[in-house]
Amino acid sequence: MDCVTEVIDLKKQYIMGGQPLEVLRGVSLAVEPGEVVCVMGPSGSGKSTLLNIIGGLDRPSAGTVLAQGEDLAQMDDERLADYRRHKIGFVFQSFNLVPSMTARQNVELPLTFAGVPAEERAQRAAAALESTGLGHRIEHRPTELSGGEQQRVAIARAVINEPTLMLADEPTGNLDSATGREILGLIRQMNEDGRTFMISTHDRGVAESIAHRIIHIVDGMIAEVEIGGAS
Repeated sequence: MDCVTEVIDLKKQYIMGGQPLEVLRGVSLAVEPGEVVCVMGPSGSGKSTLLNIIGGLDRPSAGTVLAQGEDLAQMDDERLADYRRHKIGFVFQSFNLVPSMTARQNVELPLTFAGVPAEERAQRAAAALESTGLGHRIEHRPTELSGGEQQRVAIARAVINEPTLMLADEPTGNLDSATGREILGLIRQMNEDGRTFMISTHDRGVAESIAHRIIHIVDGMIAEVEIGGAS
């Protein structure tokens, strides 16, 4: 079976104040089906940029990104949007929920963009929220939910289209330690059910508790790869 995702000699450069800033400097790695891979590194090390490029939110300056063997660079904007919509599930540190929408409506959003009929959207969103432990909160808005509950809504939204790869950027970063452990437990359960995750974190405890492999990035390069506690 093809890797879920593979990056080869990935480089990313930005221009800041007229000067080039190298964020990624030749990163190569692969994620296998059913893995949880954590990317660790300090702020500015390039871990979020790596996830954004794998997720099709950003383009590399050089190098190759393969999604199940298909080169993202060969995709036009429409195909790349389809890839993001159906192959990738995004979970962000800041939840990124629409404040005016209920939990159910937030989870329905990807289905709305995919043209799924309203009745099916509602049923699937309710089932996704039930699976994350929020079946009793589906009509609550984000301001009526705790941080952990908001992240559960974000996870339900991320899985609603049955993506091949879940990308989570500091998913416990805005949560207290107890709530963070609950979210990690949910991710662990979803992985046991067959979902593949790539997670960025600066928290070693998070990585050790959940990862099969831990990729350490320093100054835009892979400095070390170690086996995680979930292996």
